[in-house]
Amino acid sequence: MLTRFFNYFEESFLNILISAMTILVFAEVIARFFFNVGFLWIQELTLTIAGWFVLFGMSYGVKVGAHIGVDALVKKLPPTTRKYTALLAISVCLVYCSLFLVGSWDYLKQMYHIGVPMEDIKFPVAWVAGLDADKLWDLWRIDVEDPRVPVWMSQSILLFGFIMLTWRFVELFIAILRNQSQGFSFHDEAKESMQLAEEAVSHGKSHNNNHSDPQVKP
Repeated sequence: MLTRFFNYFEESFLNILISAMTILVFAEVIARFFFNVGFLWIQELTLTIAGWFVLFGMSYGVKVGAHIGVDALVKKLPPTTRKYTALLAISVCLVYCSLFLVGSWDYLKQMYHIGVPMEDIKFPVAWVAGLDADKLWDLWRIDVEDPRVPVWMSQSILLFGFIMLTWRFVELFIAILRNQSQGFSFHDEAKESMQLAEEAVSHGKSHNNNHSDPQVKP
């Protein structure tokens, strides 16, 4: 039940992020080309959402096999060797995630203590006006007089994203140990391109047959 809920939340959140990014870019283009005005906060927010989409989507890509990899050699290995090769690869990935988790924690901790704000994205003044200024700064690092969003908030996805990615790698590691999976599943661009090419050729042949002139028999 919990896994199903998380999977639904994961896909829904990614859809919300990509939809919000599309709407913001569209609004910025309309404002610039038709009204000759620009909004700096839209640019910064779009970049932030793009970062969230990529870092949040890393773990989802592992789950659905959307990442691109080179497995031509691994596929030729015997099943047992392939299993241990996959376990070794995941172990390396877990070390990589651990390094980023430590680095992300140190970076966000420094940003929190210093209280560095973003350049153009602010909280609504009416929302922070009635709050206690000291508590707001001590807890969230938000300045009531200039309520810009703290950097540690906008970039907290660094920590969350790699926690989720680590979780997916651990899940895959356990699945391989239990012989429930053979290893990483990658997105095959070559296979997809061949399928699209075959569909295009089939569609072209069908189109030509439908528009060919009927032969007149004597």
